[in-house]
Amino acid sequence: MARPLAAALLLALFVGFGSAAAQSVDHIDDEDLAAALAEVDELRKNGEFGAAYGRLNDIQGEYPDRAEVLWRMAATEVNMGEQRGNSTSFFERGLETANAALEADSSNGYAHFARSMAEGRLALAAGTRERIERSRAVKHHADRAIELEDDIDGAYNARGQWNREVASLGFMSRAIVRTVYGGLPDASYEQAVEDFQAAIEIEDRILHRYELARTYAIMERPEDAREQIDILLDMPEVYYNDADLKEQARDLRNDL
Repeated sequence: MARPLAAALLLALFVGFGSAAAQSVDHIDDEDLAAALAEVDELRKNGEFGAAYGRLNDIQGEYPDRAEVLWRMAATEVNMGEQRGNSTSFFERGLETANAALEADSSNGYAHFARSMAEGRLALAAGTRERIERSRAVKHHADRAIELEDDIDGAYNARGQWNREVASLGFMSRAIVRTVYGGLPDASYEQAVEDFQAAIEIEDRILHRYELARTYAIMERPEDAREQIDILLDMPEVYYNDADLKEQARDLRNDL
């Protein structure tokens, strides 16, 4: 009974993380590399992940051990896996590349966030024990990303979703996870709200507003949820998935 119950309850984890946005290239001394990565960031922002990946492969040939290149490759591999129906092989490549980025520079917060993304997506096809272990890794690397960098809005979003989904587990489910699988770190809806608000402060994206609205809805705070939805519906569509998020937000508002 414990295994299928825990597996069903944890299935919701890891299914909404936003893609890693662009790290500033201002700190890169090599002007050619900075310009090339800025081009990649624009392609990724527009959802042109195949084109971005091809460009990154060219760049890596010239800069094989730069964490700034490798974490973008890892995040793009994860995004390409999502576009291909949650392809495990792409997620595995993303994890491998994220680890290479961390080997190149373990203090790069975006490399930790890319690792968090890959771990989360690999959990989708994992058994219960592996899913829970990867959940711990998602939390750990999102935490490290936030500790190391002060501008990774996606890491706050990821941690916010992690807190919301783990907090949603009922008492019996928590007991099963703790007894059979060693438990998970503490989580709360309040921390999820704080994380989404922090993400919004860094970059006011439709994604962050939507996830905050979802959290308020679960917390039975419909007025707060409607406020966030009304705000995001008036926001310009900047990222490749903004139109889809607006549609989901409208559906959520109708259900409140």
